[in-house]
Amino acid sequence: MKSNTSMIRPIDWQDLAVQMSTPFHVEEIRTLSLENHLALATMRSGRGKPEHLNQLAQIVYLAFFLRNITWPNDNEAVEQCRRAEAAISACAERVKRGGRRLLLDQEVALVENILVLHDEQLAAITRRQYLAAWEQLQPHIAANQCSPIEIGLCYQ
Repeated sequence: MKSNTSMIRPIDWQDLAVQMSTPFHVEEIRTLSLENHLALATMRSGRGKPEHLNQLAQIVYLAFFLRNITWPNDNEAVEQCRRAEAAISACAERVKRGGRRLLLDQEVALVENILVLHDEQLAAITRRQYLAAWEQLQPHIAANQCSPIEIGLCYQ
């Protein structure tokens, strides 16, 4: 009988470094994009769950964190992130007051703009840059801190 340890492959650090420095494959971009757009469609239909709203908020924040790579010095992109964040926050407030998890038409448009911009980001960045943005987001998620967008702009 073989031991389980023989089934574990050693990590090829050089291969991992190469993978992290490459862009996403088209299929990976499509998968991520589809997941994000389905979350938006679910919120548009009024059948959203907390995880759908959280996913959309995370995408807005990831887009914001990646902005210097894909939209350097683009104040309009920052403003679009702020507006999308406000739309998601407005929906969350309505839910707290007993409303449905439903993004209103004008809120859908604001969030959809960010999803389209984020799709463009996914096509332009490396895996390492995406992972760095996720790592930047984690403290905000863990601490349930206020807006990473407002905090991020304070340190520019």
